[in-house]
Amino acid sequence: MKVQTIYHTGFVVENLDISLRFYTGLLGMSIEREPAISETPWISEVVGYENVKMRQAYVGVGDGHSIELIEYIRPRSEVRSDQFERSKPGSAHVAMIVDNVPEWRKRLEAEGIRVFGPTYERDLEYPWARYAIYFQDPDGNWLEMVSRNPRPEGSKAN
Repeated sequence: MKVQTIYHTGFVVENLDISLRFYTGLLGMSIEREPAISETPWISEVVGYENVKMRQAYVGVGDGHSIELIEYIRPRSEVRSDQFERSKPGSAHVAMIVDNVPEWRKRLEAEGIRVFGPTYERDLEYPWARYAIYFQDPDGNWLEMVSRNPRPEGSKAN
């Protein structure tokens, strides 16, 4: 037995359409699986809720790892009061390698998004980040953007 690949990371969102605009419009990702309704006994068993109805879509950059965006229609929940707390066990984030972290910071801040992270570059070898920032999507899911040196030939470090 072995894990073969990382398939997707799932984020629960309040409104799938708003989230799709954020991920495709602002971040430039592509829709890899069009929005669809899931409302079957099977999906209820998978997520552990009775009579589930969800709307979901997948976005990504074509590298084989997608972000699944899930809007629960049933059961509908309130927004978490601790969504800003990224240090609590159970909190998560998705990190992306990007071409130019400082330019991404400017773009995100111009959109009114609060960005965390230093504004200077570190001089570190692969796999360590030279630049990195944290920010949230419209639903409070944490994202990270990183720039770093290219992977050296033969390196297995991620």
